[in-house]
Amino acid sequence: MVILKSNATHLIMNLSVNIYIYEIVKPGTWLVSDSSQRSWEIQSILRNIESLFFDANLALNLFMSSFSREIINISKEQWESDAIRRDQIRKEVETRFSNPFDHKNWDEIHFQTEMIFKREQWRSGRIPPEFENGLAFMHARAFLYSLDLIDKFISVLENMEGTPEKIKKIHQMFTANFPDLRGVRNTTQHLEDRARGLGAGRSPKPLELKAINNRLVKSESGALILNSLNGTKYGNTMADGHYGEVDVSPSSMQILSSLFQEILNCFEWTGPPVHLPSI
Repeated sequence: MVILKSNATHLIMNLSVNIYIYEIVKPGTWLVSDSSQRSWEIQSILRNIESLFFDANLALNLFMSSFSREIINISKEQWESDAIRRDQIRKEVETRFSNPFDHKNWDEIHFQTEMIFKREQWRSGRIPPEFENGLAFMHARAFLYSLDLIDKFISVLENMEGTPEKIKKIHQMFTANFPDLRGVRNTTQHLEDRARGLGAGRSPKPLELKAINNRLVKSESGALILNSLNGTKYGNTMADGHYGEVDVSPSSMQILSSLFQEILNCFEWTGPPVHLPSI
């Protein structure tokens, strides 16, 4: 792994942050196999895992960037400037009403004032707080989805004819390191059920919430928690009622890197080694 210092990178939101780059070495260029068809299928799986690996690496960097950003509080000067401009817009809007002082018109005047003011601010470059607050969650989910797809590809790989027996052990290690991955991912895919307090399946039954005790919540009777960040840990209440988390962090990426490298090393290769990522 390489950690770069950057003061200006389009990928990392033009912020001064550490950029984590996880390196992989393919032991060769082509797989050695007695079946060209099987070799092609295995290499296709490995290429997909490789692509998802770097998707996870990118998602981690974007998450760390958005996660580390300080919450920008509106200054007194900005607040006063906003109040003055809102007042100006309100007076302009009031001219459209025959009796702007009638309380029946107040809600509409306020609505139009806010709509005009916000559109002006957006055009000037101000970002809605919903966008700012959602960045970390969006990148955390991207990391989660990449890990989940890698898990699925490893599962396919271990059941393919001609793959090393060690792949099964590596998959077990993957599951042991990310025990809540599937449950957390499933909830993100079925929030429409979890938000109603329902579990999994075509006819989901009500969730039986389990006790929870972490930095966010402590409850013996359990709690329904969806789309949550507990530090760098992205979490959801899973279909079995337990709260699960996946850590979006360099340590998780390091585990993923080690496991992927072990997978590549399991196979017999020919041709020169390949160092990734590219430059």
